[in-house]
Amino acid sequence: MNPAQEFAARPHRLLIGGEWVESRGEPLPVIDPATAEPVGAIPGGTVEDVDAAVAAAHKAMRSAAAGWRPAERGAKLWALADAVEAHAEELAQLETLDVGKPIANARRIDVPGAAAALRYFAGWAGKIGGETMEMSAPGGWHAYTVREPVGVAGQIVPWNYPLMGAASKIAPAIAAGCAVVLKPAEQTSLATLRLGELIGDVGFPPGMINIVTGTGPVVGAALVRHPDIAKISFTGSTATGRFIVAETAATMKRVTVELGGKSPVVVLPDADLDAAARAIAIGIFLNTGQTCSAGSRLFVHRSIADELVAKVHAHGAAMRIGVPLDPTTQIGPVTSQQHLAKVTAFIDEARDAGATILGGGSGGMTHGYYIAPTVLCDLDTGSPAATEEIFGPVLSVLPFETCDLDEIAELANATTYGLAAYIWTRDLATAHGLIQRLKAGTVRVNAFGGNDFAMPVGGMKQSGFGRENGRAGVEAYTELKSVTLAY
Repeated sequence: MNPAQEFAARPHRLLIGGEWVESRGEPLPVIDPATAEPVGAIPGGTVEDVDAAVAAAHKAMRSAAAGWRPAERGAKLWALADAVEAHAEELAQLETLDVGKPIANARRIDVPGAAAALRYFAGWAGKIGGETMEMSAPGGWHAYTVREPVGVAGQIVPWNYPLMGAASKIAPAIAAGCAVVLKPAEQTSLATLRLGELIGDVGFPPGMINIVTGTGPVVGAALVRHPDIAKISFTGSTATGRFIVAETAATMKRVTVELGGKSPVVVLPDADLDAAARAIAIGIFLNTGQTCSAGSRLFVHRSIADELVAKVHAHGAAMRIGVPLDPTTQIGPVTSQQHLAKVTAFIDEARDAGATILGGGSGGMTHGYYIAPTVLCDLDTGSPAATEEIFGPVLSVLPFETCDLDEIAELANATTYGLAAYIWTRDLATAHGLIQRLKAGTVRVNAFGGNDFAMPVGGMKQSGFGRENGRAGVEAYTELKSVTLAY
């Protein structure tokens, strides 16, 4: 067995109060998506486990209130980033085993991204502050604002980028002075548990970072409902986001929710079609389409639609499907049998409704949860494949005839989601005109990437609210207090 398989097969516990403790619940199986075979088990946390973790987090914040200085917080985050890099190959293999993503992606994106998140927010630890104001009221005044840690944060991480997701939630909370109780996705918890061991090695104050694995209906719901949790940060489905918003209303928790997406890619006739085709294919097929901001709806002018679709399909067909540990593999399996069935159902429904299917199938793989890059053409604009989040390597093509920016934006905005949008044009006026009209938290022009932890991310409409990353992501873990002194 490789180190990842050995780690997966070990008994696992919960990180509570700086100690690894037994869960009160039944273990949950860990399934390798590439083989559909069990490779280990994780603890199935309980409500009592969450209570213990929240109590430990509160104790840690009280104990650290006088001595957990910004420079120390930043230094610990930086040291954790160093530890992640020192164990990069092991962590990459854990992500590959657990999620099914190609090892090349884990080495190039997930592990470096986790280290980058920790380092970026380490720099914020000493830069959080308020401001002074000049008062208009008569008399002598000293007026200022301060930012204080919001309290204990409950953080719920999605299954598609578990290690990077955990790092990018932990880091801003710690930088702001909060303690956290982190719940990784039950499908993909292994790398986060290994990260917990590195947290102990680095020497974070006991209880500042707690990790409770388990299911959403048990552990996730317990975090959301816990009266001593001050803030919830959740990344995941819109359905779960609605539940969180409703449940937190009773206790008025601070909430950040980054939810689903059905992001439009708008391609104008003057676009560089070769560059656009490559970027569109990578944007929807990377990570087997399991990316919330993936450009999954292609709006392309009718005059170039056939040419562009052929190029995108050719890129997808050329991507190598294979076992995730093979460094030449570009497309791995989706994460679970349940998710495979969901993605396949969308494709089957589109086919039954008369759509033209390019690609698809298992890509020749006989074991595991594989689905090849798929392009859906001749769709009805109101069909489920054109309107609902598939979260797989499936691109819906929706040609348009107009060159009127209002009409194009109306087509792209005709969704309940508003997470991201992509524009392909050589014309700056067209680009800026669409940027103003598109309802999305992030807009990228002539690119599928451009991600950076300095850039805030989040959604409009039913893609959520609040922002993570950047200054906004750190300040989301603070409360703003206004102070006035008369003299």
